Amino acid sequence: YPDPTRGNLLGLQSGRIESEWEKSSQARAETYKWARAHGARPGTLPNHNVLVALAAIRSLFLDDVTEEVWKDHDFIRRWYFSKVIQAGASQASNYRIGQDFNALCLYKQEGIQPDVLEVNLDSAGVLKLKPSDVRYRALQNIFATTIQQDLMTGSTISSESVLHDHHIFPKNARKRHGHLPNDMLEGICNLIPILGESNLRLGEGYPHEYFRKMAQNARDQGTLSGLARRLHDSMIPGDPRNPSWADSFSIDRFEDFCRKRAELIIERVREVVGDSLRSPSSSNGEAAEFEEPW
Repeated sequence: YPDPTRGNLLGLQSGRIESEWEKSSQARAETYKWARAHGARPGTLPNHNVLVALAAIRSLFLDDVTEEVWKDHDFIRRWYFSKVIQAGASQASNYRIGQDFNALCLYKQEGIQPDVLEVNLDSAGVLKLKPSDVRYRALQNIFATTIQQDLMTGSTISSESVLHDHHIFPKNARKRHGHLPNDMLEGICNLIPILGESNLRLGEGYPHEYFRKMAQNARDQGTLSGLARRLHDSMIPGDPRNPSWADSFSIDRFEDFCRKRAELIIERVREVVGDSLRSPSSSNGEAAEFEEPW
C-alpha cells in the first residue's frame, strides 16, 4: 500500500475521495468506539496518529469483518498502549501512520506481530507528568479501562459509565495548605476516575475524612475485605483493615501518598504492557529519525 506521503495525498482524485468517504468515516467512528472501550474519553483521547492507522485497517477489512477485527485482543491492546505511552513524537505524523498501517496489515493478513515499543517510565517519571503530557492522558485511559468498580459505591464501571476525574486531595487544598506542591495536586497520582454521582458526593472533601468514614462503614457492615479489593483496584495504597489506615492520608503525608501511588500506577502499567515497560535509566533505545511533517 502506498505511504501517506505529501505527494500521494495531494495526488488523490476527488472521485476517489467521494467513493471512499462513507466507508472511511464509518471506520473512523468505529475506531473511536474501540478507543472508548479502552478508556478514552473526551479530553483523554490519545494522539490521532495511531487511531488513523487503526481506522485504516478497519476500513480496509470492513466488507468482511465488522467488530472482530483482531483475533488476539490482548496483543493488540498491549501494542496500542505501548504506542500511546510514549514521551513525544520525533517522527512526522504521515510517516508514523504509514509505518503503523503497514505493520498492522502484515499482522492482519499474515499474522506477523508488529513490534511492541518499549515504554520508558518509572515512578519518578509518573510523579512529574503534567496534564498536557500525552502520557498523562494515556494513564487516564489505563485507569478508566482497568478500574472495574467505583471506589465509593462499588458499582460496576463500564465503557458506557459517566466518569469524573476526582482529585483525591482537593485541588483547592493549596489555599489552606500553601506548602503543598501544585504540580502534585494536579498530577496523575492525585487523580482517579469515579462515577459522576460519587464525585459530586465527595466534592472538595479530604481523603483522611472520607476514607475514615468508608472504613468505619465497611467495618460496621463486615465488608472490609470488599473495600480492600476496591482500593487495590483503584491503586490506593494501604489496607483499610488497619485501624490507622485513614491517618496515612493526612495533609502532611500528601507527598508520601503520591510516591506510593506512583509505584502502584507503574505496576498497573506493567500489567497492561508487560515486559515492554522499562525504566528510563535502563533503556538504551535511540530516538527515531525525524521526518518533516506534511
